[in-house]
Amino acid sequence: MKEITIYNLGNLPTASLDSFYELQEDFKIPDPDKLAKLQMLIITRGFKYAFKAWKDTDGKLWIIDAHQRRKALLALRKSGFLIPDIPYEPIYAEDKKEAVEEIAAYNSEFAKKNPDTLLFKKYNIDSDTMERFNLPFEAKSLDIGLPKHNLFGGEDLEDIKEDEEELRIPAENEDITKPGDIWLLGNHRLMCGDCREIKSVMELMNGEMADICVTDPPYNVSYQGDTPDQLTIDNDSMENDMFLVFLRQVFSYMFKIMKPGAAIYVFHADGEGGNFRVAFKQAGFKFAQCCIWEKNSICLGRQDYQWQHEPVLYGWKPGASHSWFSDRKQTTIWKFDKPQRNALHPTMKPIALMAYPIRNSSHPRSIVIDFFSGSGSTIMACQQVDRICYAMEIDPRYADATVYRFKALFRNQPIQLVRQGETLSVDATARLLSNGRL
Repeated sequence: MKEITIYNLGNLPTASLDSFYELQEDFKIPDPDKLAKLQMLIITRGFKYAFKAWKDTDGKLWIIDAHQRRKALLALRKSGFLIPDIPYEPIYAEDKKEAVEEIAAYNSEFAKKNPDTLLFKKYNIDSDTMERFNLPFEAKSLDIGLPKHNLFGGEDLEDIKEDEEELRIPAENEDITKPGDIWLLGNHRLMCGDCREIKSVMELMNGEMADICVTDPPYNVSYQGDTPDQLTIDNDSMENDMFLVFLRQVFSYMFKIMKPGAAIYVFHADGEGGNFRVAFKQAGFKFAQCCIWEKNSICLGRQDYQWQHEPVLYGWKPGASHSWFSDRKQTTIWKFDKPQRNALHPTMKPIALMAYPIRNSSHPRSIVIDFFSGSGSTIMACQQVDRICYAMEIDPRYADATVYRFKALFRNQPIQLVRQGETLSVDATARLLSNGRL
């Protein structure tokens, strides 16, 4: 379980989070977006500001200043974080009435913020960082060509590394991966298995819960790749009713192993949009928006209008404030070029495309799940933005392709194979990948 870092520089008294009680009632209007930003600040910077609290004659601690911080900590705890005891500064008050007056005093403003301040420019603090602190300064007042500080971990999207080598998927009789195998790719886990089997899902997760899901299920369009191998996808041609059952079962298992408030992004085909949305909602997810991946070229087909986009369902698991760690300038249109090389999978996604929603809806070291890994673009993205991916792929050939792709992109990362409960050493796994056999 991840633990929030608590700072107590003044050696103040401490108490458990549940020992503090709210006193402000309806004094402030809740703002879910600001609360999410506050959670992000606590995760990335630690908890540095002690509560101010009044202790009544019964020994109960009533918060004078820190109501929103308490709510943020409660939400983080619900999401799976461990919250140590909180330092607090005792505030004197004769009774509860005087304590409420202290709330008013601590929330008073005796000076206006200067919109033309040079303070933040002086210390190279950019406008995106200012927005995360909810300070109302416009970007233009800080647009001075400073390098942007990356709070989210990993590379900027323009620096995301795409595939440089032309890899090919192994032939069917040359599979290294066997059903049930788990590949340990650096910190990531890739299982060759069926995400409709709860036993396989639980084995993949290894006791962990997911912070976000980014996935690309079969589109049920009988797609065949235009590469020489004419690659196909399992479960990509079902009757309408059966496809809905398939999606609902998979989404339900995703829901089961995701934390409350965890975001989910699902790439899909417009022609099956109805089934995807129905299954998404029936599994329990909150449907928020539909984003669009706008490609740089068309996918030539037989319909009147040639397709140049793919929709992406966006929502989250109810039960806690959903996670949003970007600014308010993001739109529903995502412009990313198609991969220049796609010999590994017929619907291969660019790595930067997968990194984009991951960065927006998770923090560094978050666990990202993808039950339809394909050629492993989600894993490749997680490696570059400091997240941990737990992925499932039913086809051993695509699992092999992912392993070779990871090896080519990240040559210094350890790779190990877990087969039937036995973990091969890094050297033994390397020999297997070189020779094609144990």
